[in-house]
Amino acid sequence: MKQRILQIIRFLVFLLIALFLLYLACRGIDLNKVWEDVKHARYAWLLITIPAGILSHIFRAWRWNLLIEPLGYNPRLINTFYAVMSGYLANLALPRLGEVVRCGSLAKTDKVPFDTLLGTVIIERVVDMIILMILLVVTFLINVGFFGKFFVTHVFRPLEVRFFAITRHPQTIILLLSLTFTLILLIWLFRKKLKNIVFIEKIFDFFRGIVDGISTIGNLKNRPLFLFSSFLIWLMYFVTAWLVLYMLPETSSLTAVDGLFLLVVGSLGMVIPVQGGIGAYHWIVSMALTLYGISREAGLALATLAHESQTLLILVVGGFSMIMIALQRNKKLSLSSKGIKDGQV
Repeated sequence: MKQRILQIIRFLVFLLIALFLLYLACRGIDLNKVWEDVKHARYAWLLITIPAGILSHIFRAWRWNLLIEPLGYNPRLINTFYAVMSGYLANLALPRLGEVVRCGSLAKTDKVPFDTLLGTVIIERVVDMIILMILLVVTFLINVGFFGKFFVTHVFRPLEVRFFAITRHPQTIILLLSLTFTLILLIWLFRKKLKNIVFIEKIFDFFRGIVDGISTIGNLKNRPLFLFSSFLIWLMYFVTAWLVLYMLPETSSLTAVDGLFLLVVGSLGMVIPVQGGIGAYHWIVSMALTLYGISREAGLALATLAHESQTLLILVVGGFSMIMIALQRNKKLSLSSKGIKDGQV
C-alpha cells in the first residue's frame, strides 16, 4: 500500500513539473496560431519520419542484444524489441520506469536475469550520454557565435548557477562525503556478518548482477558492430529531427546542420525526468527556434508535431508489444502447466 502511494506521489510530482514546463512553453503566445500551424502542416513529411522512428527502436534492440550476448544469453530480436517498446511506453507513465519494465519484460520472455539486464541498460545510458555530449560539442563548434549563444544561455549558465549554489555550502558536501565514506567502511568491515542476513545477501546479489552486466562492455565480441548500431540509432534520430523541419513553411528553409542542433537540444529536453519529455521538449525546442527568428508559435507547433507523433508511435507499438509479451508469458505458463499434468498422468 505504501509503495503504491509513493508511486502515485512520484507520478503527480513529475506530472506537475511537466505541466509547469508546458506552461512556460505556452506562456505569452497565441495558441490559435499554433493550432492553425498544426492544422496546415505538411503531414507527408511526418509520415516519412515514422519508419525512421521505428528503425531507431529496432537498432536499439539489436544493440542491446550485442550487450547481452557476452553474458551467455541470446534473446530473440523481436522479444528485445518488444521489451524496448514496453519500456518507452512505461516512461510515459513515470520517468525512468522504462528501464525496469524493459528488463522485467525480457527476463520473462527469455529468462535473462533482471539485475544483469539492468547493468547492460546502464551501459546503454552512459554510451548514449557520451554520444549526446559529442554531438553537443560538434554542434557548438560548427558555429560558436550562433549555437553557442543558446547553449551558454540555456545549458551551461544554469549548470554553473547550480554548481556554485552547491559550493556555497561546503560543510554540506563534507558531511555527505563523510557519511558516504563511513557507510562504505562499515559495510566493508562487517561484510561477512551481513552476508548471513538473507535480505542483505539478496542486495549483494542484485549489485553483483549489475556489475556483471556493466562488465559486458569489456567482453563485447564485436565492438565495431556495437559502435555501428549506436551510429544507426542516432542517425535515425537525426533523420527524424531534420525531416520534421519541412512540415512548416517557417522552418522548411533550415538545413541539416540546423536539424542536428534541434536533435541535440531536443535530446537535452528528453533527459529532464518528466513523463516522456512532455513540456521540457516543447519548451526547449520552441526556445531554440527563436534563434532563427522563428516565432514561438511556429516553434511550439513544430515541437508538438514532432513530439506527439513519436508519442503516438510509442503508444501504438508499445501497447502492441506489451500484449505480445503477455501472450508469450501466458503461453509458456500454459505449456508448463500442461507439462506438469502430463507428468502426473
